[in-house]
Amino acid sequence: MGFKRILIDTNICIDAALIRKPFVTNALQIIDLSQSGKVEAFVAAHSFDTIFYVLRKKVSVQLIYALLNEFRSVFSIAAVTQDIIDRALQLEWPDLEDTIHYEAAIAVGCDAIVTRNPRDFYEISIPVLSPAQILADFR
Repeated sequence: MGFKRILIDTNICIDAALIRKPFVTNALQIIDLSQSGKVEAFVAAHSFDTIFYVLRKKVSVQLIYALLNEFRSVFSIAAVTQDIIDRALQLEWPDLEDTIHYEAAIAVGCDAIVTRNPRDFYEISIPVLSPAQILADFR
């Protein structure tokens, strides 16, 4: 389909950071797509604190900041504004984090959202793809 702008769900970043098998391979390939300029990949602003929170239980703070700086150099940031929160709250999905991702992706004009949990997104106007699906698009 030729996706140009995608939003990366938090779980993909955590897969790469924690080298979670079997997900790490796809996560690193998605990061490579962004680094190589084949796609403009966004991470929602609120993902950074979630990543920090999850990683602090497993690795040093210094390593977390190094990883977050690396993510920041690879990904663009999708802002999470008052309007995005308001729209997310109106949708009343079971998982607010997913709703915020969706609204942030729409706000920055993403063509798709990439997540390991596509079924968590409801009534959407853009494709929600698994890592394998987005990678297949670039093969």
